[in-house]
Parts: sequence; C-alpha cells; structure tokens
Amino acid sequence: MKGMVFTELFELVEEKFGYDLLDEVIDASHLENDGSYAATGSYPFEELLRIVLNLSEKTNIPVPTLLEVYGEHLFPKLIKVLPFLDKEIDILDFIDSVENYIHVQVRKLYPDAELPTFEVTSKSDTSLSFNYVSTKNIPQLAKGLILGAAKHFKQPVDVTIGDAQDNKFLITVTKTS
Repeated sequence: MKGMVFTELFELVEEKFGYDLLDEVIDASHLENDGSYAATGSYPFEELLRIVLNLSEKTNIPVPTLLEVYGEHLFPKLIKVLPFLDKEIDILDFIDSVENYIHVQVRKLYPDAELPTFEVTSKSDTSLSFNYVSTKNIPQLAKGLILGAAKHFKQPVDVTIGDAQDNKFLITVTKTS
C-alpha cells in the first residue's frame, strides 16, 4: 500500500483521538519502521491491518466502521494529490469511470499499486451496481471513499454492500427535495 494511506490514517487518528492514542496504536502494532511512512513509499498491507485492528481494540469501534470513516476522510486527500479525480461529473458516472479511467491513471503514476476491480453490472440515472473484487477485501474502505466522493460532488447517496462472499455494491442517488 502507498504510504499516503498510512500517513492519512495517522492524521485522522490524531485529529479524532489525539496524539497519545495514535502513539499507543503505533506501539501496539509493532511496525517494522516504528510508524514512519513516506507518502510515496510502498508498505505491506498487513501493517495497515494491524494498525486498524489495534485502533479498534483501543477505541471499541468496530473495524468496518473505522474503515468506512477513514475512506470518507481519505477521498478529499486523494483529490489533492490526484487532480485528475476532480472533474465536474455525476457521482454515478464517477464510480462508473473508476475501472477504465481512474485506475488506469493511478497505475501510470504508481505502476506497483494494487488496486481493486470494480465490475459494473448495471447502471441507471439513479443507481449503479458493481462487484468489488480485491485481494485485500476491505469493501468498507471502498464504501467510505464512495461516501467521500458523494460529499465532494454534492450528491447524497445510499450505499449498500452485499454479503462478505460477493461484495456486491448498490449505490443509489438520494433525491433531495
């Protein structure tokens, strides 16, 4: 995983829970680099899991909730470092473009990036369904990123995820009156 994923997680933890808890989580995670990450470096996914598991243990917040909140926090940060993400577009068109445009652009910048696959199965004016396929299997992070994108594009959505075996997502644009 890219170091930015770690540095932004640390920023969120410090912002929400304070530096002392962040330090406790880092210590409890027994990280090879003692929690020093360069934003452009690459680090083992397992370290991210240890950090999130220890954060969950120390805060009594379930891992899926932490991942979702973190994804929502991460999206605006990605917009800053990946400006091609920031275009005037409908949220459903944005999600539809993840596989064939956004991930292609990310791979140009970071050829070693391990990205999930979004297999769109249906799309209408108000909803989009896709299968989330990833060796990392953290759909709650993807859900948080989608919610962060929805806030960015000012289009409220409902996001539901199927069971753990299929990870089917359904995104529905919420009508505002």
